[in-house]
Amino acid sequence: MAEVLVDYSNRIYTDPELGTEVESIETHMEGNTTFATPSPTMIILKAQRIKYQTALAKAHNGTPTDTSDKNDQRAILEGMLHVLGAYVQLTSGGDETKILSTGMHTAASKGHIGEFGVVAHFRVIVPESSNKILCTCFKMPKASFYEVLYTALPVTAASVWMSETSTSSSIVINGLTSFIPYQFKMAARGSSKVKNFSSPITRAAN
Repeated sequence: MAEVLVDYSNRIYTDPELGTEVESIETHMEGNTTFATPSPTMIILKAQRIKYQTALAKAHNGTPTDTSDKNDQRAILEGMLHVLGAYVQLTSGGDETKILSTGMHTAASKGHIGEFGVVAHFRVIVPESSNKILCTCFKMPKASFYEVLYTALPVTAASVWMSETSTSSSIVINGLTSFIPYQFKMAARGSSKVKNFSSPITRAAN
């Protein structure tokens, strides 16, 4: 059965991205006859999303109180998404196509035992700290560990790909040369030797 991933934690979505993601879900859910009675309703979800985005705008260069309110509104919005995710999972019966029609994400392995499909929502984030890159993806059920391969551009047949692994779906790459673009790709791993890496993303560390 495919699983709806509703882990909207800080390590996956930045504050602005969360609002954009929720708006996308609202668009996909409106008029979606498979999910005719969502809980919470789209009216309630939209109202909270707007309240959160308003608090987010106010927190920009605002007071500590404004930031605290933004964090509170984010937590409420995330809670709603978890409830909605449970509704989608139950109503879909685990049908991946139906789940994806809501704008949410799935993480169901389609390969042999120990083999995983391509990770969902692979992102490469540049922290403010120098010489670092953060690679993240949605957690894959039953994955033993995650692997990131990276190499400096330009990528050629002679490029040497370096590897970083972790049991976490968020991996920090340290010691990169500032302002030099690197290419990154990520995979979930199990007992299988098959590696289904994501499409590569290019970023340069600060």
